Amino acid sequence: MDYKAEITLNEKDSLTDMLTAEKNLVKIYATVMTESCSKGFRTLVKNHLSGTVADQTDVFFMLTDKDYYRVESAPEDALAAVKKKFAPVKKQLN
Repeated sequence: MDYKAEITLNEKDSLTDMLTAEKNLVKIYATVMTESCSKGFRTLVKNHLSGTVADQTDVFFMLTDKDYYRVESAPEDALAAVKKKFAPVKKQLN
């Protein structure tokens, strides 16, 4: 039996799929960076990583500009609590 389904992605689904793919590529390139030792190869991967991060950012902003992906700001009191929690760690690192 031959079965062929027509599947059409809308703009939101296409952009969400692209965002997921770009995020996965960033993870892969980051892993390759930490596992490689050739300077030339690391430079090549670093360039691809930078480009992929830029692409991921562009797709993310397309989604938010079109109101397909909502980002809510954290309340100021929640931010203050996290800053206070990690203040000792920050002090140790300085």
